Amino acid sequence: MSVFRYGRGATVMCAVISSILWPVGPQVSLAKVVCVRVTSEHTADTSDLGRFRQFSQWKDKTGNDLAIAIWQYLCGYETGVYHFDEILDGSDPFDEYATVRDPLKILNVYNMGYCGIFGPVLDGIFQGVGFEQGRSFGLVRWNHCATEVWYDNAWHYFDMDVRGILLDGSGTVVSLEEAQRNRSLWVSPPKHIEPFFPNEPDKGKVFDIYHDSPVNRYYRWFEGTHTMDFSLRQGESFTRWRTPQGGRWHHLPRYSREKWVRDLILTPPVGMKPNHRDFTPWNHGNGLFHYAPNLSSKSTDFQDGVYAAENLAPGEQGLHLVHAGNAEAVFEIFTPYIIVAKINDIDDPGDDAEASVVTLETALPASLAVSLDHGLTWKQAETVESGRKKAVDLTSLVKGTYGYLLRLSASGAEKQAALQSLSIDTWVQVAPISLPRLKHGENHLQFDVGDRYGLRTIPMLVRPDTSNPKDLEKYVVTLPENYDPGQHTSRILGDATLRLAAPVGMKIAWLSVGAGFRTHQGEQAAKTDNRIAYAVGAPQDFKEIYRSHVPTWVSHWRYNWDTDIRLDQPAEVIYLKFHGDPGLNTMRACLHLLPKDPPSMHVRITHIYDISGRQQERTVDLAEPGAYTIPCDGDPENVSVRIAAPSK
Repeated sequence: MSVFRYGRGATVMCAVISSILWPVGPQVSLAKVVCVRVTSEHTADTSDLGRFRQFSQWKDKTGNDLAIAIWQYLCGYETGVYHFDEILDGSDPFDEYATVRDPLKILNVYNMGYCGIFGPVLDGIFQGVGFEQGRSFGLVRWNHCATEVWYDNAWHYFDMDVRGILLDGSGTVVSLEEAQRNRSLWVSPPKHIEPFFPNEPDKGKVFDIYHDSPVNRYYRWFEGTHTMDFSLRQGESFTRWRTPQGGRWHHLPRYSREKWVRDLILTPPVGMKPNHRDFTPWNHGNGLFHYAPNLSSKSTDFQDGVYAAENLAPGEQGLHLVHAGNAEAVFEIFTPYIIVAKINDIDDPGDDAEASVVTLETALPASLAVSLDHGLTWKQAETVESGRKKAVDLTSLVKGTYGYLLRLSASGAEKQAALQSLSIDTWVQVAPISLPRLKHGENHLQFDVGDRYGLRTIPMLVRPDTSNPKDLEKYVVTLPENYDPGQHTSRILGDATLRLAAPVGMKIAWLSVGAGFRTHQGEQAAKTDNRIAYAVGAPQDFKEIYRSHVPTWVSHWRYNWDTDIRLDQPAEVIYLKFHGDPGLNTMRACLHLLPKDPPSMHVRITHIYDISGRQQERTVDLAEPGAYTIPCDGDPENVSVRIAAPSK
């Protein structure tokens, strides 16, 4: 029996979606746009730390000048992060592993945090732009966390949370040790630049706290495998707003229980915002992925956008069955921004809504299912009756994630109409500082495609939950022999091997990998023996890419290590072997996949902004990466930017 089928691929892991058949038949012209970015001259590119390093304000600086310029930008009123509270995402119940300390997430998704996030994140940013080494530290008496970075053969203290640095007479940033020793640097500094601890009027009192406080030093407390790359299919747009849109944010139940956080959230506009209003004009932003493909045979949208399909083909009025029997279509929703719901009652998570809404018009009863693990397991969502248009709200299944697979299943007669229309609206949280900005005058902007290595790849995040044996066993070759999910500080002792497989028809070009390890401390740190290795195609002949060399100044029980693996040749399967001694606690990867068909570069970009109370809109169509300009004859209030891949 011949079956008409399309598909991007199957599963990323060991299992397959058994009910899906993959493409061996018709070839179609696909026009997905991958690794999309729009940047402006006024805002650093936060989509990658290598690109962040190239911002015009500091691309030619080094050492002390570079560190100060980046720190000032991240403490700036328009460009900086702000203090809120702890930020957590993911399924791990242990806060140490759920707390967001990935620089790309903070710069692009959240825009906020607290000192225990900002200390390691700034460390990660400094190391990401090329500084040799860094560390965050905990000041015990102030319950505070900040950063030191190493350059010019010395340590230098930077505080992104309370916004201050201390300079010596030559303008060089001093170390934490010097800050603890020298009172005059605080009360009568020989030199200083703004900001200078603006919320601390009595700098002498701050020195007294620093002077007597024990210090805990943290080694690589940040993570680094997240990506900000994303794709747009034909018929899909992504709009990002600088301001909250209808009360949508990543809400944690603990925010409702903490009075000051609860009061802050309920202060209009409702949602996450700074508790130091003078630090920033921003609260949080939002984004909306809107996917509405033309399913008729007059368009190639379905072929371009479907992840996998069996026994379905476009017809005059939408999808129809090719043969009598069962039919399925799988669509992928991937976002580097966390999916968020409309928070109706902050005390009732069950009242959240509209995180991702699927609206469909069917001619046959259709069953909807969702997978959060690339097709390894599925959860039934709803069954939609035929003959009417219905919106299915997937909030309870997908909020707080970074994407999912949606499976639509139906059964009918040969040539019977199945699905007339489909749209998927997915809301996300966005950091306002990451968006391209327009200012008075002629604004120079840039549209680019490509990942950090210049390849047009499609990312796939893989994060096994090591706190849950049932989840972990979906990803590993075998469960580790010495594994105790309840032992949070050392869950795995010895080896754990992940199998990472590209979807059918695709190959892995490169991948980011990372892990959270336990470490020995102080003089015992040299005994730490944590490792990462990889093998291509089969779990043999592993090549070691990391072996621990933990510094003796570390005084915390855990750290992270993240790195890229660039393959000599694209591969279908990669094995990652992690070794923990004294312990392995978390594992993560981001595969960067080569699509089976050359992607397009055609986009439509729309900037919306207000000048003197009048809303203005500028749209440009670009068929390839390049520069464009938008003149503003007044001071614009930036509202939103939309990138769309038009239907074909």
